[in-house]
Amino acid sequence: MSKLASLVGASALVTVAFTAPAAQASEPAPANSRTTSVAAADGKLHAWTEPYRGGDHCAWSGANRNWDYPGPGCVPMRNLASSVENRGYAGGYDDVNLYYNEDQSGPYACLGNGDMWLDLSLGREVFSHGWPWWDGYGESVNNNIASHSWTDSC
Repeated sequence: MSKLASLVGASALVTVAFTAPAAQASEPAPANSRTTSVAAADGKLHAWTEPYRGGDHCAWSGANRNWDYPGPGCVPMRNLASSVENRGYAGGYDDVNLYYNEDQSGPYACLGNGDMWLDLSLGREVFSHGWPWWDGYGESVNNNIASHSWTDSC
């Protein structure tokens, strides 16, 4: 084999060896349904009817006792949310309790400040606070939120 052929072959091998990891790095990372927000804090709880911030949207700066009546500019959201995000301001009362029942009652799940649950349809987030015999305890948060309140900690 000539020196030129050997160099070309070695060069191709080195090129393949160094380009393979780059190809792997360009592949998209698997989606994560629970993550920390990259959106700027605006003091509100945001909810969408579809996973990954899709569908109808509503946002609240305060508590809401019944998502059937979410407030101005929002469609009724009771038992419809499949994506939620806490964009509250850091400090006291910056976490959000999401309740299975209206009037901030029954079992609840707590969404920490700056956190978002992008795909509640996966069933990972459940109403795990409260008494185990309460209706809704252990149920998926997906399409089951009826009210919410701001709290000092999860």
